[in-house]
Amino acid sequence: MITVHSKALDKEIAIEREIGRFGKSHRGPTVIFFGGIHGNEPSGVFALHRVFKVLNREKPDARGLVIGLSGNMAALARSERFIERDLNRLWNREQVSLLQNGGLNGQSQVPDVVEQMDIFHSIQRIFREESGPFFFIDLHTTSAPSPPFITLNDNLRNREFATKIPVPIILGIEEFLSGPLMSYINELGHIALGFEAGSHDEARSIENHESCIWLMLKATGLLHKAEIPSFQAHYDNLAGQSNDGKHVFEIRFRYHRSAHENFIMRPGFENFQKIKKGDILAENDKGPIHACEGGRIFLPLYQKQGEDGFFIIREINPFWLKVSARLRRYNVDRLLKYLPGITIDPEQPKRFRINRKIARWKVVDIFHLLGYRREKTTERYHYFSRRKFDTHAPD
Repeated sequence: MITVHSKALDKEIAIEREIGRFGKSHRGPTVIFFGGIHGNEPSGVFALHRVFKVLNREKPDARGLVIGLSGNMAALARSERFIERDLNRLWNREQVSLLQNGGLNGQSQVPDVVEQMDIFHSIQRIFREESGPFFFIDLHTTSAPSPPFITLNDNLRNREFATKIPVPIILGIEEFLSGPLMSYINELGHIALGFEAGSHDEARSIENHESCIWLMLKATGLLHKAEIPSFQAHYDNLAGQSNDGKHVFEIRFRYHRSAHENFIMRPGFENFQKIKKGDILAENDKGPIHACEGGRIFLPLYQKQGEDGFFIIREINPFWLKVSARLRRYNVDRLLKYLPGITIDPEQPKRFRINRKIARWKVVDIFHLLGYRREKTTERYHYFSRRKFDTHAPD
């Protein structure tokens, strides 16, 4: 058990790995919320603590099971993002394979990896003991002022589920970040997304997380609208905070902040603020850092820890979202290998290799449209693979 402090509330609570659970999984879905995967983001922990108090007091007729788990407990106890390694960047295939096989190559003394091991075993226990379908929601906050929004890996099942919550949606973050927990869950075939409630130390972020939790319980079918206290107030709370409402955006660019870089974000930026190509966004040892294209600024870094300096996003026309869904369901991507410059990767037969000198016109947009994620780009090639379980859950 640890003590977690909220600057916003000037309050402390004592928590264990499992913050709470309510209901029975044999009656419906199992919904798992994570709070505090980053230790300087206690908002989700406090919101889950509040919601389970209400559930245990009101005892609604839950058609399923909801579980709340705490994230990086070692970092939460110190109000730091992480101790040595970012817990939300550790869930790559190689690291998970080490966890599964019980050999961590000397990492077993790293506090954040110890947390990862315990969370991994908690998730595996849920899979063994409870029934699906499984829904995972990771509760986060940001270092800059922000309206609430959802981030997700762009498969259609994620996308369709996320539209039930009245906040902007950001697609494709998995192309730019290696090892987020929700990407690992997605690879297993379960619906998984991140919910960002606002800035770290605002009381409203806790309120937004509460609203998210209640709305997710309705969206999964675990509770009816009438069983949720002040449902309309929770819906209106989230819907009223952003002019972008249910708009959908894609990430276009990520500025990677190196470990030894003296990176300073220009003050005053907020999430979704419009920017133009050439605007000065930050500075480092070499001088000003300019926007490489126009759009909206996203997740500007105003904290010491973290390697994501900022992102640039742009809105997607709803027409193309509908076209994308139709093309994916009809497996139009089968025709890609017949186009010039596009071949099957000889090293990985399930991956496409695109010659950048031959296939140059909107190639990234086309592959995104068809449900592919860019795994890497070299001087000569793009490499794309199809997102797993895009339209159907695993058998």
